Amino acid sequence: MMGLIRKQFAPFGVYAFFYFLNIIQFYVHAHFVMPAAKMKTIQALWRLPLLIAIEVLIYDCINLGITNFLYRNGYLIFKNAPDFSLDSYLSTSYRGVYFILFASAYYYILRYFEERKRAEEKEKERLLVIIENQRIHADLIKSQHAHLKAQINPHFLFNILNFIYTSTRKTAPDAAEAILALSEMMRYSIEEARKANTPLIGELEQVENLIKLHKIKSHKQLYISLEYDAEVEEVEIIPLLMMTLAENMFKHGDLLQEAHPAYLRLTYREGLLEVETNNLISKNQMHPSHHIGLDNVKKRLKAAYGTHATLQTAVVEEHFIVSMEINLAAVEQKYALKHC
Repeated sequence: MMGLIRKQFAPFGVYAFFYFLNIIQFYVHAHFVMPAAKMKTIQALWRLPLLIAIEVLIYDCINLGITNFLYRNGYLIFKNAPDFSLDSYLSTSYRGVYFILFASAYYYILRYFEERKRAEEKEKERLLVIIENQRIHADLIKSQHAHLKAQINPHFLFNILNFIYTSTRKTAPDAAEAILALSEMMRYSIEEARKANTPLIGELEQVENLIKLHKIKSHKQLYISLEYDAEVEEVEIIPLLMMTLAENMFKHGDLLQEAHPAYLRLTYREGLLEVETNNLISKNQMHPSHHIGLDNVKKRLKAAYGTHATLQTAVVEEHFIVSMEINLAAVEQKYALKHC
């Protein structure tokens, strides 16, 4: 274009040399100078002019210096010999600013497409959140319907269990006691599981019922004990943790060895609830233990208490030990600070 306008064409080496410098300046300005100016901040008011001035000065020095060197050594041919006059600096600076303007436009075009891409991604995330909320809402409605249906069935079931208990109390007292214990455990699971926190005494009574049921079922002496302090009775935690720990002992433990009695022990001191189970590992398990129940306990503890609750397991001399701690004092303090 310049050759056509001027009606005079320079050698190819001249074009290649100068446009190579211009290309370098273009991308340096777009990808380094503009980001360094911090365009979205007030600092750009003085950073950008200063950086452009430095950029033009460096461009002029490199351009004129290399041009003079290549001309003197015969690598480039010019109609007029290059010099370091004011006109040469102004002409070179003009070309430098010319390509700086193009590079600035290129920078803003890139930023526009990046911002539009980010906006599209945010909109996509917003739509995904809306879809997920709708799915959760639909699941909640299904759960509510299922809950309404389930309210009828347990009522009927408890009436039947009470009838069977009354009918068998005199003829089969062991069966009647098993039915009564089962009824109380089911009633507790249905009614208390809906609550955020329940007193431990209620669940410990159901653990006693669970022990009673297994003793009646096995027709053998089971060596397992439930031990807790009086302070534990009024402590409130999320429900069904103790039931899960006790069921895990019955499912995977050997409770028939008098020399290796199992126990579920609870202590409460200065806001710290400590729970420990210890049982001999059964060697006659039908299926290997995958600790699904314990994994569920861990997930529930994390959801309810975060870092203020821990559950650890260990195997010591063929005994499986579960240690659980809940720092209820820290939980209460965190709740109080949150609602101050």
